[in-house]
Amino acid sequence: MTPEERRETLRRVVDDLWNRGNLDACDELFAEHCSFHDPSFPVDGVEGMKRQVADLRQAQPDLHMDVQDVLVDGDLTCARWTMGATARNEFRGLPATGKSYVMTGMTIDKWEGDRIVEEWVNYDLFGALQQAGIIPEAATPPAATE
Repeated sequence: MTPEERRETLRRVVDDLWNRGNLDACDELFAEHCSFHDPSFPVDGVEGMKRQVADLRQAQPDLHMDVQDVLVDGDLTCARWTMGATARNEFRGLPATGKSYVMTGMTIDKWEGDRIVEEWVNYDLFGALQQAGIIPEAATPPAATE
């Protein structure tokens, strides 16, 4: 798979999976033995990824992800993305608030051939939880007096 094919496959399948909720896209993108490293929500293999996407889309039906950049270096890709949604239903213990959020994140993927075999993700969950009203906004410090 050429770097451009990898870049386009990643963009197309991410759009199909996250924006359209087509869980079968996981089978096209991830190797059966794929491992996932998510700092906030454990993902156990490809079936775990399908459950996570399904649960998140059920909780936030308007979920949408935009991929801004995809860098390719050998068997690694790095994607910079933005995700937004409205917390309409409970998601893994997080309450529905009816408030919307937008968060940024990055994903690094290791590929074997045309499939991802390992994925690391990092995103601004704290900011998203503040925007969704699940945790309070940080207080603005008072202005210094002279």
